[in-house]
Amino acid sequence: MVFPVLCCVMLCGCQKSIAWNPFAPEHTELVVEGEYKPFNVPRKTMEKLMELIEAEDADYIYEVFSPDVRENVESLSEQIWELIRFTKENVTAWDFKSGSEKTDRRSGITISKRVALYEFQTESGIYRCDISDVIKNDTQIETIGFSGISIFPEELSKEYAPKALPGISIVYRMEDMPQDITIEQSSMERLMQLANGENTDTVYEAFAPKAKRNAEGLQEKIPELTEFLQNQVISWEPYTWTENMETIDGNKATTREMFFYLHTDNGLYRCDIREVLENSDRITDVGFSSISIFPALYPGEKPSYEDDVYKGYCTWGRENVGIAIVYQ
Repeated sequence: MVFPVLCCVMLCGCQKSIAWNPFAPEHTELVVEGEYKPFNVPRKTMEKLMELIEAEDADYIYEVFSPDVRENVESLSEQIWELIRFTKENVTAWDFKSGSEKTDRRSGITISKRVALYEFQTESGIYRCDISDVIKNDTQIETIGFSGISIFPEELSKEYAPKALPGISIVYRMEDMPQDITIEQSSMERLMQLANGENTDTVYEAFAPKAKRNAEGLQEKIPELTEFLQNQVISWEPYTWTENMETIDGNKATTREMFFYLHTDNGLYRCDIREVLENSDRITDVGFSSISIFPALYPGEKPSYEDDVYKGYCTWGRENVGIAIVYQ
């Protein structure tokens, strides 16, 4: 009697293990019967995404995003085509770097989120690609799926990785910008033109009303900014460009961030200019949000972000409005 009972126990154990067996064949699709089905292996996620990009299957990529993102990110379809174009035109190779998963269990409710970090090789250098997804949410199933794809130059990882906008965001090095995107006048061209004008009050007027209301001592800092631009800058060149749809004070707004290199007799500086181009609710609340200037590393150099002071220079313009200048 012992042998048949033992066999029965072993068979039952085998049947139980089939459901979670890590050696079972991986499924091949990210969407099954209209529902997101995540891969257990992050490398498989990028392999599938690259397959979809190569086939230019924008509809499939759209379905991979959660219903919540599809509903609230109006420009998601355009962002997907931007992703396809950037990847096909610039990326020559990719690799998986690392990933993390956070699971929160409270009162019988489970919420699991993941972030996978990849590396893109391009002619201009390495980009980082972060893919965030929600793999389980017992109370908000509409959040299950991709929540965001963020692509940015590797040397700006500590600046852009924490931002994690819903949908897709790409920070371009200038040499990788799409050919059909034209900027009539870059923010630096406009700023230099205003700074060299006869009336420097026009620099103040170029700031968005929100910045004028909230930036401490904005008007008093205008002469310092114009003096630096007029007397210290020998030449300048654009570094990065990105435009995104963001929610500001409950309103949807189109924002632009451009970083520039400033060449001076005292070394290289970086100038970050952030501005609001359009605001859905307050059409007049547009203009410069922040202008920050600080000593820069030369292209290709990775910053030491253990130095919180330097990190603060790099992120000041995102967290504040107005003007900040740090000298060599």
